[in-house]
Amino acid sequence: MKFTSSIKLYRKLRYRKGFGVHSPFIYNLITKVIEENIPYYVFDEIEHFRKGLALRKETQHKNYGALLFRVIHFFKCRTILQIRAYTGVLTLYLSLASRKNSACYALEEHSDWLDAVKVFAGQHRLENLHWMEGDYADNLRKLKAIIPTFDLIFINRLGNAKQTAETVELTRSFIGEKSILIIDGIYKNKAMRTLWEKVKHFPETSVTIDLFALGIIFFDKKLHKQHYKNYFDYGKKQNLYEKRRQRLYLFGWRKKDTQNESET
Repeated sequence: MKFTSSIKLYRKLRYRKGFGVHSPFIYNLITKVIEENIPYYVFDEIEHFRKGLALRKETQHKNYGALLFRVIHFFKCRTILQIRAYTGVLTLYLSLASRKNSACYALEEHSDWLDAVKVFAGQHRLENLHWMEGDYADNLRKLKAIIPTFDLIFINRLGNAKQTAETVELTRSFIGEKSILIIDGIYKNKAMRTLWEKVKHFPETSVTIDLFALGIIFFDKKLHKQHYKNYFDYGKKQNLYEKRRQRLYLFGWRKKDTQNESET
């Protein structure tokens, strides 16, 4: 346990705040997206929904969703694909980041897992959110006739190297030059670390950023091929909007401008 804590501390000290990064693109990504902690009011609604799923273990930490939300918001992603929606908590972050100007497709093989989140989505009129239940390969074939490439693809196979590798291959045909691919669990085990190295060296890959918890891949040929690391504290307590608003009231500051609109 102490050894693991020491590794996390080293990463936190060594790979933070864009230190040593000379690429303006990556520096902006780190400082304005990964390291950003400004809360959006929709985070509270999603986390309230998560608490209602107490009987089902939710494996991803709160900061995963906030990061996905900021990536979509920053890069103005309009077509979003998630492989393995599970309970749908992260799907809500994906769809709410740009609910009026995006189409979010969430794929899940176990339809009964989605019962609760479908109610939430209906209550919040998430018309941009499309659930696709059943076999992933079959649904991806159906999607290919509708959307040739996606702006953002999130592979959420929880560190299962075999399933992740299969999913990467299934989604490669949806990757365009402006696409962003996010893979969860890249350090989960040796096989996942090997897969991450393989993806980094795909011919179409240009820039990658290793966040230890997950990896982000860009394919824009205008970017010089380079691989970066940055520590992402996925276990840190999320800075939620309601808590920040309470602090503003405590110090007598105005609440104006603290409510960030998620709609673009």
